[in-house]
Amino acid sequence: MMIFEAIGIASMAHLDIEPLRLVAIAGLGVSGGCFGTLSTVTMPRYFGRQHLGAIAGVEMMTLVIASAIGPSLLALFNNWFGSYQLGLYLCAGLPLAVNGLLIPSGNPQRQPRES
Repeated sequence: MMIFEAIGIASMAHLDIEPLRLVAIAGLGVSGGCFGTLSTVTMPRYFGRQHLGAIAGVEMMTLVIASAIGPSLLALFNNWFGSYQLGLYLCAGLPLAVNGLLIPSGNPQRQPRES
């Protein structure tokens, strides 16, 4: 999901090029399609159902905050540099950074428990 998100966001920096426009549509579409599956299937299997409400609450809070901050930051990049390109490239790096941090993490259900 995160890789397709990064591809879609980076491709948005070049919407004037038709093949990249299609890559942006496909990347963001696949990413959005994966989001629902991750939220409803993978999260309960990965973390268990005991704290699922709290996890979903943090997930939604993060989405709302990012949805409020993201457009403002992109507008600043457009104001400072006359284009959204640099801001979109930086935004495309965020999913890749998160992906890089999460890959080495283990399944919390398989972590040794303290007695």
